[in-house]
Amino acid sequence: MGRGYTPDGQEFSLAVRGRNVLVAGDAKSGKSWAAGLLCEQLILHGYSVCIIDPEGDYRSLEALPGVAAIGGEGPPPTPRELVRALRYPDRSVIVDLSHMPQPDKIDYIKSILPAVNVLRRRIGLPHRVLLDEAHYFLHDADAGRLLDFDVNGYLVVTYFASRLPQPLLDASEVIIVICESNPFEIDALRKRCARCPTTDAAAWSKLPHLGYGQAVALPVTEEAEGQLRWFTLGPRLTPHVRHRQKYIDVPVSDSRAFVFVNRRARTLRQFTDVLSDGRVSLDGYLRRNDFSRWITDVFGDVALADDLQRIEQRYKSGWEFDVPGELINAIRSRYDLSDDEVPQPAVAA
Repeated sequence: MGRGYTPDGQEFSLAVRGRNVLVAGDAKSGKSWAAGLLCEQLILHGYSVCIIDPEGDYRSLEALPGVAAIGGEGPPPTPRELVRALRYPDRSVIVDLSHMPQPDKIDYIKSILPAVNVLRRRIGLPHRVLLDEAHYFLHDADAGRLLDFDVNGYLVVTYFASRLPQPLLDASEVIIVICESNPFEIDALRKRCARCPTTDAAAWSKLPHLGYGQAVALPVTEEAEGQLRWFTLGPRLTPHVRHRQKYIDVPVSDSRAFVFVNRRARTLRQFTDVLSDGRVSLDGYLRRNDFSRWITDVFGDVALADDLQRIEQRYKSGWEFDVPGELINAIRSRYDLSDDEVPQPAVAA
């Protein structure tokens, strides 16, 4: 389950077993990308996965065979409907809650997890249950009854591991960290590994400095062999598509806006407007990888950043092509701008 590569070029993978997996790290660090990679591999190996997706981050997995997405702009499935959809071993379901108000998400998840637990005890399906943004839903007294540790097979994603119930932390047999800069969270993760052989304080101090696409398997993970095992995440077959309406017109703060020489872009639509303006030179931004870095740091969209970085690299290599057009098309393909909304670039950079 999952795939990556260690610094010496060796493949790093996790065994496909019914273990509980915790993916932790800073907000917008790429946790959902990593969890999506794990789900992708499970699905391709024929496992049934129930993905509880509060923000619409896993919708692209619907492109895989046997995967259905329910919810989103439509109503989410009732517990009975969800159980019915999960009765087949070759089917996986994404429950998209991106259009639901946060208090309703909490109540809804509390209603479906027990129903899924009953199904898993009865027929063993789904093989795995993923819950993203888990700190919002598993931090109170009800959390204990929402998870069935006799069955296990949970994949939990969070940027507040310290808020998760202790039984879940104790039962997490695989812990993957995608850049963690909060000392309090690092300490909580380190306590989970207190009985592991490693005492390398220097290794723990590097968690805030993980690079783009890097991850660490903590010592409790069997494949880490009692150490902090560094690796680079493998590629995904399906793109990581965030909720299509989530960012295109939602402004970021002035401090996080992209600053051109004489213009400031606070939304992705404003950003594409500037890219299409032939009077704005893009040369310096392309050479410094400013565009891909902004998308990663501000929006946390690893896949889009990858696309922009490839365009930046081609430009720096001296290729002649419509740079603004390709940048705009990359953003368009991620966020579904309609044809009449997409600005047309005046000239190439």
